[in-house]
Amino acid sequence: MTLFVLDLGRDLSALGNVVLGGFGRVRYVVFKQVDRYVEDFELYARALLEGLGITNRAAIFFTAVDISSMRHVEGRLVELYATVGLANPACIGDRPTGGAHTVNILVVSKTALSCRGLLDLYRTAAEAKAATLTARGLCGGKPSLGTVSDAVLVAAPPGDAHYAGAATEVGAETSFFDILNIK
Repeated sequence: MTLFVLDLGRDLSALGNVVLGGFGRVRYVVFKQVDRYVEDFELYARALLEGLGITNRAAIFFTAVDISSMRHVEGRLVELYATVGLANPACIGDRPTGGAHTVNILVVSKTALSCRGLLDLYRTAAEAKAATLTARGLCGGKPSLGTVSDAVLVAAPPGDAHYAGAATEVGAETSFFDILNIK
């Protein structure tokens, strides 16, 4: 499988560093396998969405990993989706070695969050990814950020909750990263 389209069922507030990302509304999330580097990912993403009949309210993750190996965990307050390719680690103190893999993480919160809450959830997911991959030895004992091309997208119903860090229930569930087990 080279393509996975997730319909979230309704528009959610979203924040992420995915292609065509930033802050906005999202209903569809697309995971697309690519075999090589694409010169203009934004143009490629727009063409892909147009071909799918989704012209707005969509976010796209690109990966070299086979989409059929996507990992999914559903908790009480969040759903996590991830494609995990670790061939190009970002190790603090080392130069990137190159490679076509990436870690893509989608966090869908059932808890309604404010803009600040979404940003806090994004921070929590990124920190948990780095801590998990460091603890699992991705960089041979050095701190790891993940890989050099990782993307994270968080989505939630709009609301008033400003906090989603590890001390909150939604943040604690987001920090549970068995989804990133290195095999």
